[in-house]
Amino acid sequence: MKVSDIMTANVITAGPDETIKEVILKIRKKNVSGLPVVDKTGKVLATFSESDVAKALPDILNEAQYIPLVDVRELTAEPIKRVMHMPAVTITPDTSVEEAATLVLEKFRHRLPVVDADGKLVGLVTLGDILKALLHKI
Repeated sequence: MKVSDIMTANVITAGPDETIKEVILKIRKKNVSGLPVVDKTGKVLATFSESDVAKALPDILNEAQYIPLVDVRELTAEPIKRVMHMPAVTITPDTSVEEAATLVLEKFRHRLPVVDADGKLVGLVTLGDILKALLHKI
């Protein structure tokens, strides 16, 4: 089975200059935990998830001038390029589901952007998609 058989084609994305707040609101509205970050041409740059914010928070706080009084609005006004996971681990539509599963495990990613030969986003496969496909194979 190929990734093209299980991927989601209409993928919600973000640009690297969108703010953390904008993107978190976007993913919560769509009930997902993360998304691919693409440039203006649709080329995948990175992935972003709520956990990326949590991991980056200590670094952002260390840069703050008044750590005890850090304003959450100030933190969430930062662009996601400060916290997004780069480089993105990507796959192609012809990648086997088994190969995708291996990448998810090796790279600790919950989502894999699916790209064409030019690196442009054509879909997304999540850990859940991969597990469902593998379970149906049994």
